[in-house]
Amino acid sequence: MSSTELAGIIVPVITPVDSQDRVDAAAYRAQLRHLIKAGVHGVFAGGSAGEGPLLTFQEWERMATIAFEECNGKIHLLGGTMDTSTRRIIERINVLAHIGYKNFVVAPTFYTGAKFPSEFLRQFGECKEHSEGMNMIAYNIPSCTGSIIPGEVMVEMVRRGWITYVKDSSEDMDYFRRLLAEAGPLGLRIFLGTERKAAEALLAGAVGLVPTCANYDPRPFLAAYEARGNKEELARLQIQITSLVDNLLLAPRVWLAGMKYAVSTLGIGSGRVVSPLEPTNEEEQRLIDAFIKVNPPAAI
Repeated sequence: MSSTELAGIIVPVITPVDSQDRVDAAAYRAQLRHLIKAGVHGVFAGGSAGEGPLLTFQEWERMATIAFEECNGKIHLLGGTMDTSTRRIIERINVLAHIGYKNFVVAPTFYTGAKFPSEFLRQFGECKEHSEGMNMIAYNIPSCTGSIIPGEVMVEMVRRGWITYVKDSSEDMDYFRRLLAEAGPLGLRIFLGTERKAAEALLAGAVGLVPTCANYDPRPFLAAYEARGNKEELARLQIQITSLVDNLLLAPRVWLAGMKYAVSTLGIGSGRVVSPLEPTNEEEQRLIDAFIKVNPPAAI
């Protein structure tokens, strides 16, 4: 890891858990080492795919500590702080600072979510005040938070020097392009979390991707990042990426359970998801197994 700038493939690493929803430390370390060996540029620990907001605070802290122990000094590490209020988020920011993180990720609060620009600015401003020298990254994921960070709020946060990076998982490419046009010239760098639009985003100017399916097979995502100026090669790789999404995530019924099951076929973790998320059933496992049989990941 030679640069302090964030770019490339940042994997939202899954968190293997046991039957009591406790972090399976051995499996989690194995997954992190698998990604590091594959050559990914960074990991996002405790994000949506990492079930960070679903873990107890104690288990979330264990997860964050293990990720730091495995990744620090090797690849970029982002820590998720998502929670239901600003003060709860700040508690998580303080923990990450104590562990030694350099980057933390903040999404809008959920359950009682933000509605007005002033609420978004109040939340992100207070989080920035408690950043303790860490880099704050905005996370736009309306499917989980129930709200989208207004474009004008994003522009204002860049102007105030609060953020330089955002992960956009809105699945709204008009929104993505608006951010590029309005906040990009001010210095905002955008990661896209929508795998089906990976090629389009890289061609448009995304600084990288945050792809869930890279937990199972990072290869097409790493190749896409390297080919980000090559329209024809990106189109070819997008077909591979879309195939992974279609055959492993099995949305809308299971999504994350499909990914965790796929990773378990590599010998990492049990495939369990945190309660009350829906696990894969036998038919879904059969479908994933059939796909993996003809599309195995390369040995790492």
